[in-house]
Amino acid sequence: MNTSIPQTESTRDLDPEACQRARMARDVRFDGVFFLAVRTTGIYCRPVCPARPPAERNVEYFREASQAAAAGYRPCLRCRPEAAPGSPAWQGSSVTVQRALKLIRAGALNEGNLAELCARLGVGERYLRKLFQRELGVSPIAVAQNQRLLFARQLLQETAMPVVDIALAAGFGSLRRCNSAFRDSFGKPPGAMRRLRQHSAVSPYIRLQLQYRPPYDWAGVLDFFARHAVEGVELVEDGSYWRRILWREQTGEIRVRHLPARRAIELELRLPDLAGMMPVVQRVRRMFDLDANPAVIATALGQEAALATLLQRFPGMRSPVCWSVAEATVRAVVGQQVSIGAARTVCSRLAAAAAPGTGQARVFPAPAAIAALDDRHFPMPARRRDTLRAACGLLTRESEPTEEQLLALPGIGPWTAAMVGMRGHGQPDAFPPRDLGLMRAWEALPQAMEPLHTASERWRPWRAYAANLLWRSLGP
Repeated sequence: MNTSIPQTESTRDLDPEACQRARMARDVRFDGVFFLAVRTTGIYCRPVCPARPPAERNVEYFREASQAAAAGYRPCLRCRPEAAPGSPAWQGSSVTVQRALKLIRAGALNEGNLAELCARLGVGERYLRKLFQRELGVSPIAVAQNQRLLFARQLLQETAMPVVDIALAAGFGSLRRCNSAFRDSFGKPPGAMRRLRQHSAVSPYIRLQLQYRPPYDWAGVLDFFARHAVEGVELVEDGSYWRRILWREQTGEIRVRHLPARRAIELELRLPDLAGMMPVVQRVRRMFDLDANPAVIATALGQEAALATLLQRFPGMRSPVCWSVAEATVRAVVGQQVSIGAARTVCSRLAAAAAPGTGQARVFPAPAAIAALDDRHFPMPARRRDTLRAACGLLTRESEPTEEQLLALPGIGPWTAAMVGMRGHGQPDAFPPRDLGLMRAWEALPQAMEPLHTASERWRPWRAYAANLLWRSLGP
């Protein structure tokens, strides 16, 4: 029986029959794809909720958790909708809504207002509200408020943080606003939703579980970060990934390990500023590509016989992303025409030169710090050094330069721009042309009967995952 749910339709309504089949089967492939609300209880759930399935006549379906919240429903205490992998509801929506959702999920409305968000998007407030209402059925403010509530609820149930710190970390700005939002949405104050006892052992790290849709190729993701790890900044050891980050001009730390039985990764983080926690968590989700839908990707790429074999060898392929677009850009320029090991060594030397005397506090250098280095710190040809400095100059002016802006710089071509798109922006269809590793991996497959550039056109819009799959096949 077909349980596919269209994800590219312009209408915001889901197919009720398909949703019913998916929820009755508790199909994990649809976890985060939609949410169901029960009229008789006033609660909304994930389709994998272990509770007794409600009668269909009492059920209403939503693509976004924020849509269910805006309709007056409360999140289920058993399946915890805030733990669901990110809903792809934006697919099929306008580019403006996609960009707005990305910024809101990164905390744009926690520290700024709607006018500032609209200025970043280049649209008016009235127009953005109209787009959200038409395509999602809720306002931008409602999306941000629901995100704060769900994140605060997760912190309440998974950490021993004081409620006042949770209010700050979730973007409420004050304990009073947090209390008011919880009473309006849940009918109780945040302290009443605690799971951990207050006398839990105090740790410098905050631990959260970030769930994904299985399968998940953790070995492949961890191998990617191990091969690209910058000495003194990152470390892969004992099956976990650690790195130091620069956040709001101060250093913090993150550590990630796999929890396969829970279909999640555990994030440990230590931050100097709790108000930055939500965007940091979102960045980690992007880094480890936790919101991907492996079933959809495998179905599309599996139509290529050569890739189908690799998909069986490496189920749950992901496309890892760097910590920031700036870092991805620096790595891409440094990595032009050199091996991964050589690029890693250069990045390590740049990090050491940009932070002399800091010892263990070393972080990946900011673009401005790299641009200010003397020529002797650039172990590369002069032209590539000039390209790197030009890119760093652009990065200091633009938080996320466009592909067109990058290609306008001397020394940056389609390969570099594609690598920034893949490793910086997380674009699922980015594909670096004429990459030697990709061509070698493709030619090694017995079923590969045509040139790579021809075959890759059939893999849209998932070419980044195909690229990662091919690179993965070159490993041990």
